[in-house]
Amino acid sequence: MAVGLCVLAAGCIFNPDTGDGGGGGGGTPQYPKLDSPANVLDALRQSYAARDSNEYKQLYDSSYVGTSQDLNDPPGTVVSTFRYADEVAHMAALQRSSTITNVLFDIGGFAQWQRLPSSDVSHPDWADITINSTHIEINDGLTTYIVQSNAPVTFTFIPKVSAPGDTLWKIVRWNEVGNSGNSGA
Repeated sequence: MAVGLCVLAAGCIFNPDTGDGGGGGGGTPQYPKLDSPANVLDALRQSYAARDSNEYKQLYDSSYVGTSQDLNDPPGTVVSTFRYADEVAHMAALQRSSTITNVLFDIGGFAQWQRLPSSDVSHPDWADITINSTHIEINDGLTTYIVQSNAPVTFTFIPKVSAPGDTLWKIVRWNEVGNSGNSGA
C-alpha cells in the first residue's frame, strides 16, 4: 500500500508474510455497510487504524492493483505496484506486530470525499474519489514511520451486486503520489 513503509534494506519493516490475522489494536470499530464508495473509505480509515485485517481485506476487490510513487525517490525509480495479496499481507503483518503502539490513517472525512464518475472509459459503472492529501503514521515505540501525500490520491471503486437491488462497493485501484519521511524517536 503506502509509499515509504518498506524503508529498511532487509525488506519491509512489517515482514509482509501472507498469513491472515484478526483485528488488532483496541476495540472493534462499528464499520459502515459498504453500500457507497464513501462508506468504503470510512471503513478503510477505521480498519487501518484498528489494524483489523478481517475488515480490511473485505474492502478490496480480488483484481485490485494499487500504484505508489514516492517523490523522494531518485529520478527513474520504478513506481511501486501492489496487488490484493500484498494489501492483505501488509495488514496481517501490522496486526501481528507486538511493537506497534499507534497507527494513524488520515484521509480526511466525508465532506472532502466527492464521488466522481469513472475515469476508466472501459468501466463506466466504476466510481472514483480523489483525496487531496493523506497522512499515515505507524509508531513502533522507537520510530515513527510517516507517509505523507500532498498530491491527489485517487481511489477507484467497483460495484458488486450482492443481491437484486443491493450493491456493495470495493476498492479496485489506488493511485498515489507522495513524499515519505521517517522521524526518529
